[in-house]
Amino acid sequence: MTTTSGIAIVTGASSGIGAEIARQLSARGQPVLAIGRRAHRLEELSARARAASHAPIHPLELDVTAEGAGVLVRDRARELGGAAWLVNNAGTTRFGPFLEGDPAEQAMLVRLNCESVVALCAAIVPDLVTRGGGRVLNVASLAAFQPTPGHAVYGATKAFVLSFSESLAVELDRTGVTVTALCPGPVTTEIFDAGAPGVPRKKPPFEISAEECAAYGIAAADRGDVVAVPTALSKATAQLSRVLPRAVIRRLSARIGLSILGYGGLPRGARG
Repeated sequence: MTTTSGIAIVTGASSGIGAEIARQLSARGQPVLAIGRRAHRLEELSARARAASHAPIHPLELDVTAEGAGVLVRDRARELGGAAWLVNNAGTTRFGPFLEGDPAEQAMLVRLNCESVVALCAAIVPDLVTRGGGRVLNVASLAAFQPTPGHAVYGATKAFVLSFSESLAVELDRTGVTVTALCPGPVTTEIFDAGAPGVPRKKPPFEISAEECAAYGIAAADRGDVVAVPTALSKATAQLSRVLPRAVIRRLSARIGLSILGYGGLPRGARG
């Protein structure tokens, strides 16, 4: 089902998956409220939509971890006709051993990757229920399915997003509001530069583009899928956590987890 009435709220829309989701929804006629911290990127996204005669993309420069951000987003969405989609995509990572990281940065990861998702859902989902339907698309990660030594906090935050999304999907059954957790493996975005700046990385052959990931996530949300994992290899990897003992999964993650992302070894001391 294509929802064209109402606005699609997309966080982290300055680049990567978020920008692609905003662009693709706009291209199919869905007005978008694009949220991010880089105003010039959002303005460029909006200008491209206008030039292509697509549905409008309304930029909103905002840090979603700021106090009251959820209410600000809700009120702006109401001004634009009310929310029909909520896409919680804003997120980042930090690579390196936990004890070598900056505690303030680790706490920021939790605020951005977890707390902002909860706050925005609390602010927006009641409006979706009131209108009788809508889509919630929370961008998690393949990292949600197993421990992630080398980026421990990131993996834990994405496990939170997956669990929260599945629970919310059940609670919203029969309201017309669907909840989808998008759990991609490696995606070509700026997150790797942010997570380990200056650390050499070789792009793995199974890495997908932000465009592919966005299209997969939108289609999954349209179908009402609760958990969406792009690519056969990622699906198989996710299933391993269901059939192998936790001790085995921990050892495998420690040995090959960062290699799958294109790093030859643990980027010690890497900080964003």
